This record gives sequence, structure tokens and C-alpha cells, in this order.
Amino acid sequence: MSRGRVLIVDDEPSVLKLYSGALTRAGFEVTGAASGLEALRRMEKATFDTVLSDHTMPKMNGLSLLGEMRARSLDASVILMLDAPDNRAAIRATELGALQSLVKPISVALLQKTVVHAVELHRSRKSIPAGLHKSHPDSLSAAPSITATAAKNEFGRLLEKVLHGGFMVITKHDTAKAVLISVDEFNEISNAPGRKLDTLSREFDALLAAMQKPKAHAGMKAAFGASPKQLGQAAVAAARKRA
Repeated sequence: MSRGRVLIVDDEPSVLKLYSGALTRAGFEVTGAASGLEALRRMEKATFDTVLSDHTMPKMNGLSLLGEMRARSLDASVILMLDAPDNRAAIRATELGALQSLVKPISVALLQKTVVHAVELHRSRKSIPAGLHKSHPDSLSAAPSITATAAKNEFGRLLEKVLHGGFMVITKHDTAKAVLISVDEFNEISNAPGRKLDTLSREFDALLAAMQKPKAHAGMKAAFGASPKQLGQAAVAAARKRA
């Protein structure tokens, strides 16, 4: 099974053969083009996940090819290959939408790793609506993707569990970070302190009202005017009454 469709563009047959062979052995479906014009013709007829293009080519160099791709809305992740370090070309390539610039000769390991990342990025971006790319180009550039059906099914299972009185602990690195609960459970928890305060307030009001009755007033007046002996006798009598 192909790991992705790659178009390699280079006017040097030896480079084209070397990099094509390395990526083919890694499981990619590779197509070669000897010029920018040939590459555009191939991209008009077929779709590619990644374009690996040399910069220094006659008639149409790598930056010109990248500009034409964007003008024609040819969608693919682009890797620019430079013959020598060139910051100006690398920056311009990034401005035109290139994923990365590599300096030749490129090791097989680096080539394969970069193309794997480019293919994954291209496929993840294809699953995101174009309008979101314009609004959030940075945050969505490497976002993972999941099908709507899979997301709906997974969330549906969690929601059913929570709605039936359960809860879900969300962890990160085996540490609990959040809890998913139902609205009823949330209201029960959030309103509990208020209910306790209301209960205490009612009890206090009832106690205050009882203290305002004539019998209570007489009792408090008698207590304040009683001798220690009388207070002791009253305490003993109250204890015997409760027993």
C-alpha cells in the first residue's frame, strides 16, 4: 500500500533516479519530472501529496514552479531542494507556501523523514475546510484529523455514560485534568453551598424570633438575675428533664 504520491522535479537524471529509488523503496508512489513545465503538466492530470523540486533549473526554477502551483490552485506540500545554502530563496519559498527547504546532497534518512511529514501534513489539511485554513493558518497547519463519524460515535458513548448518572475523568500523562459531568450534576454541586447557607439563615431567623417572645424574655431576665446556686439547680433540672 502506497504511503503517499510524490512528484520529484529535477533536471539532473542522476539525482532524479537516486531520490526516486530511495522513496520508492520506502513505500511511496513516485513520479519524476525533468522540468518545471513537465511537472505542471503531470499535476494537471494527477494529484500528488508532495512535490520535491530542485530550485536551480533552466526556464522555470523551483520558486517559479511554486508560484505557478499556487496560481493554478495545485494543492500539494512542497519541499524545495537547494544546491547550496540560500536564506533568501528559503524565505521566499516559505512565503510562497513551501513546507521546507533542504540543501543537497540530502541523506536518505532525512529525505524519507521529511517526505513522510509532508504527506501527513497534506492529508490532514485536506480534511479541514478551506475557510478555516484562511482564518487559522498557523494553528491548523499540523492539526491531527478524525472522521466525523468516528468523532460522533466516540463522543456519543461518553455522553450516554454521563447522562445516565456517570462521569468521565479526562487525564493527561496519567494525571486527572478535567471531569465531564451532566448539567443536573453540575447544578447539584454548584448550588449546594447556597442551599446550606439558606438553611442556616432560616434556622437563625427562627431562633431570633423565638428569643423575642415574652416567655423567652422572662427566662433570659431570670437567668441574668439568678445566683450561682439557682443556675446550678436549673441546669440539673434541665438535665433530668432531657434524660
